Amino acid sequence: MLKRIISAILVCAMVVSFTACSDNNVVRYDDTLPQCEPANLPDASNFMRQCIMKGKEGFYYTDMVMLDNNIATRALCYYDMALGKSIMLCSKPQCMHDGNDFCVATGGGTYQFYSSLTCLYNGYIYRLGDGSKEEEWQLSLLKTDLLGNELSKVADIGALTLIGEAPKPQIESAVFHNNKLFVAITPTMNKPETFLYAVDIASGGVSEITLPAPEEGTKKANFGTCCYMTADGDWLYYTMRCVKDDSSHIYFAYDKTIMYRYNIKTGATEKLSALPDIYSSFTVADGIVYYTVVDTNKNNFTLYSYDVANDETTTLAGKVQQNFLWGEQLSQDEKVTVVTDRKYLYVCTSGTEGNRYKENDNSLQDDIDFYIYDLDGNQLLHGLPGIDMTLDSFSYGFSAIDGEIYLNFSDNDMTSDGVKGLYRIKTEELVKGNTKWEKLYMLRLISQG
Repeated sequence: MLKRIISAILVCAMVVSFTACSDNNVVRYDDTLPQCEPANLPDASNFMRQCIMKGKEGFYYTDMVMLDNNIATRALCYYDMALGKSIMLCSKPQCMHDGNDFCVATGGGTYQFYSSLTCLYNGYIYRLGDGSKEEEWQLSLLKTDLLGNELSKVADIGALTLIGEAPKPQIESAVFHNNKLFVAITPTMNKPETFLYAVDIASGGVSEITLPAPEEGTKKANFGTCCYMTADGDWLYYTMRCVKDDSSHIYFAYDKTIMYRYNIKTGATEKLSALPDIYSSFTVADGIVYYTVVDTNKNNFTLYSYDVANDETTTLAGKVQQNFLWGEQLSQDEKVTVVTDRKYLYVCTSGTEGNRYKENDNSLQDDIDFYIYDLDGNQLLHGLPGIDMTLDSFSYGFSAIDGEIYLNFSDNDMTSDGVKGLYRIKTEELVKGNTKWEKLYMLRLISQG
């Protein structure tokens, strides 16, 4: 267990959840209120969970590139569907894509980009970059056009002084919505003081959103206080994790989860008291909060919906039995994750990254399982048929956008070359029994040239 906790700390040091909006390189919704995509969630700790950035004739994504100085970096790439090939997204003449000051794809030499914090939103690709110098940590938001002509800075979000060998601040969660980037940052793991910022992507203006103080008799957890956010309509939804005393003030342990929502237009903050103290995950669509509760003693989960306007809670799927479940508490991973594309609900029992956890006793293994429900809780599918693998053998990255499911089996997986890659299928066709997945590009370590 100690090994698991240490691993979780290392993996989640720069965790983020992004949601993105895109539709064939054009604005998908009304400019005044673009919608986020709750089922398209990348994760900085796991590049399998990059958000899907779909263009007219191909896909944008980041991949690992080894530069001439033997330093690996995340490069922005474009996969051409017709050619079946990937290229660096940089149109600079004679550019070597080697991290030089002018290269759009490899970052211009100034910034270290977070692995998966790349998002196609309203016709531009946005990236969060670490521009730290000596003892100062600097987080910046940058953007490029879809042809790779120019990389420009939108805003400097936050700067903090690093003392000694203290770890860099962690980005807990982030979301694009309503022409803004909302991002939660915690300076260090030992100082549970989370800051929530709103960045206007048109003007570059940055403002801080005041987070509520802990309730009486509690204090903020010192890890992942605000580990997940999403947005819906005029509201930004986020959680705060609290502990009652110092004895449980370690790592992922906490006693209470409180959900708040912040009105983007008025600045008002509301507490949603109807949710239980501990739950595994949540997502929001059209004013409905969908969430999962895990019973680790009986190894089952229950899926609920909460209608905020009418203050009504409904059980959509009750006590769905599994062989073994972790993920009782809300965290960046290791949870029974529910996400939605506003038409379907997708439940991944080991999180959207599908990682398997094993104790010393091999009989204790997370079920890597998958379900599709309609918004009324009717089960439409169990499992993921049609791919040459079994869910209980391999890990994967899951996304859903524009009525399609995407599964990524990465180069880091202990899978055969025949399995590795990004697959897609229309959700409606899969539900109806079509199991023909289309294989797209593969994320892997690539060299220049």
